[in-house]
Amino acid sequence: MRRGLIPVIVAIAFTAACSGSSGPRFEKTDADAITRLIEQLRTAFNAKDAAKAAALYSTTGVVMPPNKPIMRGRPFVEQYYKDRFAEGASDLELTAGDVSGQGNLAYASGDYRLNLVATGGKPARRDRGKFLWVFRESNNQWLIEYVIFSSDFVTPAPGA
Repeated sequence: MRRGLIPVIVAIAFTAACSGSSGPRFEKTDADAITRLIEQLRTAFNAKDAAKAAALYSTTGVVMPPNKPIMRGRPFVEQYYKDRFAEGASDLELTAGDVSGQGNLAYASGDYRLNLVATGGKPARRDRGKFLWVFRESNNQWLIEYVIFSSDFVTPAPGA
């Protein structure tokens, strides 16, 4: 009888081990919190408040802009926003098409639009593109971990 019980115990243990995470679930309230965080970033950007925008990132947050170096850490993220504002970027619109996650990690993907000021005698233009953001929840607060985005338009070569 004992010999027949061992395979049953092994099967139960195996099933329990493979049954998935019992960690925190990603709920609608989490998605709503992230949607609010995206809106807070848009509001800070349009107010040209680099400190407020950077405060929405974790202390190790990262911005990965196109054709520029990676900005890692809240002080560098803040400087990135200061530089964007000095370049005349304004009127940011963000549309998150997908917000999802698992446990304390989440992502949002979607598209953006913003105004870019004229440079070198070229006319101002409206930029548009797509983004992917990664969020981490810590101490019941969602913060931005990574932002990567790319324009739908070709960037002119230097000197072009």
